[in-house]
Amino acid sequence: MFYSQIILAKKGPLGKVWLAAHWGDKKLGRPQIFSTDIANSVDSIVNPTVPLALRVSGHLLLGVVRIYSRKVKYLANDCHEALVKIKMAFKPTNQDSKGKNKDNGGAGEHGGLVLLDMDPNAQS
Repeated sequence: MFYSQIILAKKGPLGKVWLAAHWGDKKLGRPQIFSTDIANSVDSIVNPTVPLALRVSGHLLLGVVRIYSRKVKYLANDCHEALVKIKMAFKPTNQDSKGKNKDNGGAGEHGGLVLLDMDPNAQS
């Protein structure tokens, strides 16, 4: 076979990529996924220090794709959570039965903020 045991060892440069290809999505945790550098891994696969068989290169590229996919899923989940928190922070709380604010408290007609006294030359 055309690969080195040292490269594909668990603590080797492509170990996590190899594990992602063969263990699937469930075995690698979030810290292991985020500690993997995609660019360096792909560069190591495309320009190996020792010859790699085509099948081994294919398995390693599969591992890179699985790691990248998990990173994208984590980013999408984090963005969704941030969006929900932002919406909850700016959600109007004091409403009557018609859906309008009872105490306008600086909010405009549609519940948005109205900035008062925006004259840059005004002194406090």
